[in-house]
Amino acid sequence: MRSHASVRRIAEWVLRAALIAALGFALWRSMRASGAIPHSRTTSASVLTRDLDAIAADPGVSTVELRVDAMPSSAERDLLVALRRSGVGVHWSGSPRALAIEVIRAREPDQRARVLVAGMGAAPTAVLDSVGLLDTVRVTAGATLDAATTVGAVRAEQGAFAARAAVPLQGVRGAVLVLGRADWESKFVMSALEEAGWVVRASIVAAPAVLVRDAAILPLDTSRYDAVVALDSTAVDLAPAIGRFVSSGGGLLVVGSAMSLPAFRAFVPAQSGARQPGRILLADDSLTPRDLPFRPLARLRSDALTLEHQPSGPALVARRAGMGRALAVGYDETWRWRMLGGASGLAAHRRWWSGAVGSVAPERSVAAAEGGNAAPLAALVSALGAPSRASAADVRPARNPLPLVLLIAISACLLAETASRRFRGER
Repeated sequence: MRSHASVRRIAEWVLRAALIAALGFALWRSMRASGAIPHSRTTSASVLTRDLDAIAADPGVSTVELRVDAMPSSAERDLLVALRRSGVGVHWSGSPRALAIEVIRAREPDQRARVLVAGMGAAPTAVLDSVGLLDTVRVTAGATLDAATTVGAVRAEQGAFAARAAVPLQGVRGAVLVLGRADWESKFVMSALEEAGWVVRASIVAAPAVLVRDAAILPLDTSRYDAVVALDSTAVDLAPAIGRFVSSGGGLLVVGSAMSLPAFRAFVPAQSGARQPGRILLADDSLTPRDLPFRPLARLRSDALTLEHQPSGPALVARRAGMGRALAVGYDETWRWRMLGGASGLAAHRRWWSGAVGSVAPERSVAAAEGGNAAPLAALVSALGAPSRASAADVRPARNPLPLVLLIAISACLLAETASRRFRGER
């Protein structure tokens, strides 16, 4: 049987071995974790590109605090999301400007770029392309501007904050088919559309049983036509084909008695009311759309949208019909505007008819391959959440209890082994 002294010596060796093991483990941990002490990193959006590589390469970064003094790019935002998904806390603070921009192509032959800008505040917003300034607008309630030519992407800037959108590529516009009687209205509607750059084909009733028609106007499909303009009930012969055309994505503009055709009732947005005569002009007076003969639009469909309104009722009403669009027009004899509208009448009549046809024409532009950052604040909130009120100084890395446990274990082993030796009378 072992003596009490031998048992004590064995216990001392066990304590010594535990002490050496704890010291070795502490040394291994210190060598393994050198340079990886958890800490927070503060940066700003204006220098984020420079700091991101260092942040991603530092295994000790536990929290990134971002001050948004400019809008991060899409690539920078994606890197921050990747850091968050890898376990790094990402918080942002600041008061970035709420800006959004979209660029579309006008659905007219010139296919000018139409820039839509939205934001908050009354501060002026600069709209630029790759060459320079296009215009300056105020976006309190949104703003729209047309640019005949653009180079590269278009961006809206307020100080250091900017939203950016690519410009769609131009497509090939289709023709417009005009249906009506041989009268002033048909003549000048076709003239206005041709002057605006549309390819116009027509089917005109010149007299009973006398039809003047472009060769090969059929088939009526979206590969050849953008829209049909039905000026009166003479469109009845082609009404079934027009219905199929609109359902497959084409546009239809209906005026007066054309709205009452049975084949059109399924998709026209409204019906024509009783005709009201136009204003009688005085000497040297000029005519505006308000002065034209007018048929107030009535019995609007529940999904119809009123685009233009006159004191006596809706003048332009539109709705989606199948895959296409239909527009009802309450104005009558618009040729009077062209002939009696003064110096600006001809151009105004041309622009109005081109815009009306363009509003129902299908989209022909092609989305640009180049991306953008069209709504940067919305994208930032979607990616990283709402802004944080905490500052970097308030962020503390989580404490690791292992060093304290090792210290207690080493101290306990050392004290126990030393005390045992002293009780035996050894040093």
